[in-house]
Order: sequence, then C-alpha cells, then structure tokens
Amino acid sequence: MRNRGFEKISLEQWMNDTSWLKDQEVVYNQIKLPVRGTKNSAGYDIFSPVDILLYPNQSMKVPTGLKAYMLPSEYIMIVPRSSMGFKFFMRLANTVAVGDSDYYNNKDNEGHYWIKIRNENDEPMEIKAGQAFAQAIFMNYLLADDDSANAERVGGIGSTN
Repeated sequence: MRNRGFEKISLEQWMNDTSWLKDQEVVYNQIKLPVRGTKNSAGYDIFSPVDILLYPNQSMKVPTGLKAYMLPSEYIMIVPRSSMGFKFFMRLANTVAVGDSDYYNNKDNEGHYWIKIRNENDEPMEIKAGQAFAQAIFMNYLLADDDSANAERVGGIGSTN
C-alpha cells in the first residue's frame, strides 16, 4: 500500500500545460522528484525544471511537473525553501500553498502543482533549472466535531470556490 509520495504528471499533461516552453519533452525528462536534504528534514526539496530570472516585484507561475499522493487525512504544504526567502526575499504569491489529498489525479490537470513565486528583493533573482527553490511538507489535519463536508472534487486549482 502506498501512503504518500511524488510522481511526475504524464507527458501529455506536461505538453498541454507548457505549450509556451521550448524543448518541452527534454525539460520533462529532466524533472527531478522531490527529496529531503537530510534524514531529519521536514520538507522535500522541489527543483525548478526551468531557468528563472525574476526582476524586482516580478512574479512567475512555475510548472513543476509534479503531483503528490497521500492519505485522505493529509495535505501537502508548499513553501519557499528557507534560504530562498532569507537570502533573496522570494515568496509564494499565495504565501502558503495547500494541496488537498483529492487534488491528486483530478480530471482537470492530474494534480499538477504549479508554484507562483515573486521576487520581493531590490535585485534580480536567478534560479537555475535543477535548483531547489521550494519545499513540500506532508501534514495531517483534523476535522471539527460538526463537520459535514461530503462534496467530491470536480476539478483542479480553484475548483472548490
């Protein structure tokens, strides 16, 4: 039984999502699955599949090519790597990204995690393809006593509005 982990989205989904990207298939084949840097690290480093150059106050929506599976009582929290925020003032546009367990393999986008980053620094920020820039942390969550949610996910990002 698989409890939690990472997979690449399908090549077909990648080609759909990144039609603007040069050498799509080459980039797809170089996507690295997240890994922890040390045995006590909470976060799994997420590596950029593309070179990024962001000028001050500029943002970019980065396709990771990744999806994550987990138990129904879990979610994944995505945040910048500490060093990226500390050294370069990088932040996520939504401050903290939360991926629900039912986002995995949804019909809209297979559960493809995009990470929108923003350069809050006064200097340009460069991230090279293959460089770790964010981290994903698997978390448990609890339910309130009177919780009655029973709707099923029917799409990807923003589908639960």
